[in-house]
Amino acid sequence: MRWKTKDSFQWINVSGGSPRSNDPFESQLVKKRFACPVGTLAACKWVHFRISGFLMLVAVTGATGFLGQHVVSDLLRNGHSVRGWTRRNDPPQLEGVDWVQGELDNRRSIEQLVSGCDAVVHTALAREGDSFMSAPEKPIDYIQTNLMGSISLLETACSQAVDRFVFVSSGAVHQNVVDGIPLDEQHPLRPGSLYGACKASMETMVHAYGSSGRLIAATLRPVSIYGVEDPNQDSKWYELIQSVARGESVRAEGGGKVVHVADVAAAISTLLATDQAISGETYNCCDRFFSEHEVAERVMAITGARAEILGEPKSSGREMSSAKLESLGFQFGGVSRLDETIRQLVREL
Repeated sequence: MRWKTKDSFQWINVSGGSPRSNDPFESQLVKKRFACPVGTLAACKWVHFRISGFLMLVAVTGATGFLGQHVVSDLLRNGHSVRGWTRRNDPPQLEGVDWVQGELDNRRSIEQLVSGCDAVVHTALAREGDSFMSAPEKPIDYIQTNLMGSISLLETACSQAVDRFVFVSSGAVHQNVVDGIPLDEQHPLRPGSLYGACKASMETMVHAYGSSGRLIAATLRPVSIYGVEDPNQDSKWYELIQSVARGESVRAEGGGKVVHVADVAAAISTLLATDQAISGETYNCCDRFFSEHEVAERVMAITGARAEILGEPKSSGREMSSAKLESLGFQFGGVSRLDETIRQLVREL
């Protein structure tokens, strides 16, 4: 088995032999495995060394969801191979993906998903109803599937010698913030829902596994994710944007901390690629606070429409720091992402 490098333009044998030919391709990380006697393969250690360009096979849970589809697209665009989970009644939507039917409560499908992969991105959540925050009718089943299933995914990643594991958490882990404490990664976990509690619990498991040295595991903690959904009507601010673009009076008094879905996907790729020490770490993923008033003003600036905006603009009660993620070289899209979303949503008018 051999890995190709981009910068050196050489073949590298896994056994460490001499170069054989020139054949560049893109990637981020190379793995080199030493030969082991028969029966002792599990005891072999992976030796990692940095070059620019190892293309990975990445397993993605929740690959058919809103975020998952963007994660898959971003990975494919960067030249990686993707194996994605799809549910029984959820037909695959993206080409170029090795689709595997699976669920978090099925150990066999977890092993099938992870086998042979270099990295795992865990975005999946088994839920009831349309809202993540809805209280499940069967709390024990909800916890069993989402928390224990996620731990099973972590353990399988370890047993399959996966190099890197990225868990996608949520800002719901500290829904009840503490006064006088910065809202960064050191803020206490204080969820106000079972959804947030499961995410918080899994964050602690990722920290434990990542700190154990068994694999590189990290958590990305995005706030409310926005972007153009399918159908468009499901998109955040859809009604507000449509009304303002038509010149109708609107009441715009809400707002919140948000991040564009493309930025979340790019942040995941950053965690997969970085050579900085991220194992056991958590990274907030918050672009900025947008009030509905500001969104309405951006719609008018882009479309030239004139609408009466009623209500007082909402301001952020507490800023969330994403400096830790930005220290890895990551940059958010800011207002340009919002403008892009608005343009996409007003095209149908």
